[in-house]
Amino acid sequence: MMNENSGKSIIISGGAGKMGELVSEYISTRQDYFIKGIFDPSYRDEKYPNFFTSESFEVDIIVEFSSSEFINENINRWLKTNSNLIIGSSGLSDETIDKLKKDEIDRKIAVIPNFSIGAAFQKLFANSLSEEFSSIQVIEKHHANKKDAPSGTAIDLANSLDSIETFEIEKSEAIKNVINNINIYSYRDEKYMAEQVVYFKNEFESFNLEHQVFDRKAYLYGFKTVLDHFDILKKYTFGLESIILQKIKI
Repeated sequence: MMNENSGKSIIISGGAGKMGELVSEYISTRQDYFIKGIFDPSYRDEKYPNFFTSESFEVDIIVEFSSSEFINENINRWLKTNSNLIIGSSGLSDETIDKLKKDEIDRKIAVIPNFSIGAAFQKLFANSLSEEFSSIQVIEKHHANKKDAPSGTAIDLANSLDSIETFEIEKSEAIKNVINNINIYSYRDEKYMAEQVVYFKNEFESFNLEHQVFDRKAYLYGFKTVLDHFDILKKYTFGLESIILQKIKI
C-alpha cells in the first residue's frame, strides 16, 4: 500500500458494493490518490478501516456509490463535512441537487450519474440530434437488482433535452414513465447489465443511438477521467459529458 502522504485521501461510501470494490481496486493502483477507508455497514474486509460508525473524519474526497435508497441521506451527511465530493449514485432528489448546487463551502462537487464514456457521448449526440428530429423515445435495460426505474441516466438524458414530441412503442412488459414529455421504457432482468437506446424519427427518417455496457470495468474509464481532471474542475460539475465535451465538436 502506498504512503498516505503521497496523494489525496479518499473514502468510498458504498465501498462493499460491486462498483465500490471495483473503484477501490483501481484507486490502489494510482500514485496520486489513496484509500483512507470505506463507509458501508456491509463492509467486512479488514483491508481498509470502516468509518460507518465514526462521528467525524477528515478526508480529501468522499466518493459516493451507495444505493439509491440511502444516497440522499448520505449526501446530507457529507455536506456537513469539508470534503470534496464525487457522487456516482443515482436517485438524487431535486432537493438534494439544489443543496449541492448552493453549497457554500469551498470545495469541488462532481455529480456523475453515469461513469460510462459511451453514455456521456450518447447524451452529447442526443442533444445535437434532438434539434434535427421531431420525435424521441428511450428504452433502457438493466439487471434485475437495479431498483430505480427509469434509470438515473435515462432521466438525466430526458431532462437535458428541449421540449420535443415523443412516440409509443408496441405494447410490452416494460415499465413506462414520462420524463420531460419523453416516453422512457424500462426493463429489469438478469440477462441485462446496462443498455440504452435513444430512438429519433421525423416524417421521413429515423436514427437510433445505442449504447451497451457488458462489463462494469467500462465505468473505470470515466472514473479515471474525473480523477485526472479533478484539480481543474469547477466548484460544481454535473455529468461526465461536461468534462469530455472539449474533446469533440458536434
